[in-house]
Amino acid sequence: MSATAEPTAELQPEATSKDLPEVFARARAEVANAIVGHEEAVELMLLAALARGHVLLEGPPGTAKTLLAQAMARVLGAKFQRVQFTPDTSASDLIGTVVMRGGEAFLERGAIFTNVLLADEINRTPPRVQAALLEAMQERHVSVKGRTYFIDPPFFVMATQNPYEHEGVYAITESQLDRFLVKIDLEYGSEAGEVQMLSLPHRGVIPDMLGEVSALLGERGFLVAQEAVDDIAVPTDVARTVVRIVRLTRESPEVELGASPRAALHLMTVAKARALASGRPAAEIEDVVWLAPYVLSHRLVCDNPRAVVAEAVSAALDTA
Repeated sequence: MSATAEPTAELQPEATSKDLPEVFARARAEVANAIVGHEEAVELMLLAALARGHVLLEGPPGTAKTLLAQAMARVLGAKFQRVQFTPDTSASDLIGTVVMRGGEAFLERGAIFTNVLLADEINRTPPRVQAALLEAMQERHVSVKGRTYFIDPPFFVMATQNPYEHEGVYAITESQLDRFLVKIDLEYGSEAGEVQMLSLPHRGVIPDMLGEVSALLGERGFLVAQEAVDDIAVPTDVARTVVRIVRLTRESPEVELGASPRAALHLMTVAKARALASGRPAAEIEDVVWLAPYVLSHRLVCDNPRAVVAEAVSAALDTA
């Protein structure tokens, strides 16, 4: 577990709406100092953080999932912890342990009490630990021995998993997947991108680029930006489009379980975040259309997930 350096700058409350598009653009540029390609993933992660959502990064080994998450945490400039999940990780490793001091019970807090948490290889830890993480993601608190402990905002989880690993893994259930605002598939980059990646600073085989990434928000600025999302308007036609797209995923004959009402709320909220980051006072249908595949795809249940899910979401967008 490690922590980022102290933030170098904070977004001021009175400047949020006006300055956020510039900060957003600078954040993407900062992450580009450490990560080649994956510009779309960077934008989605920033939007999820603004929307108070959480991100699932999925892809084969070596596609910079962990490095991307670490760079994102550094840009946000808030308290950061990383947990490397393994089959023997316990819930207490994540949440903490209750100890007695002077006859009173105190919680020695675990890694989850932070602003930005990287849950590395979430599918390699048992369901009990996954459930503890998902409770915190949804409720912003944890329960230990009958007592509730709240996690101070902001709280943003980036979880990674390798979908090609099948031994010693514990699949995340549909209800747990529904807690993630977006799922981002990180595939191999282009040939030109991989050549460019080789020119980035390394120490032997170890990447050495995070020092080039500057903190832009800080804990207070992070909160200010999140609160500004709530002020973005959602016109009636945009809200109706969100609901129609979500409901259409339930009507596809090849989909056993479509997107939930929570998915509609998530899609609307991240559309508001995209509008704010673009300097607009209201969400637009174009925001919804661009974001829908990332918000909905991991929530649909069917026999052939990748092909059918993509087709079902595309059909819903076309029909809506």
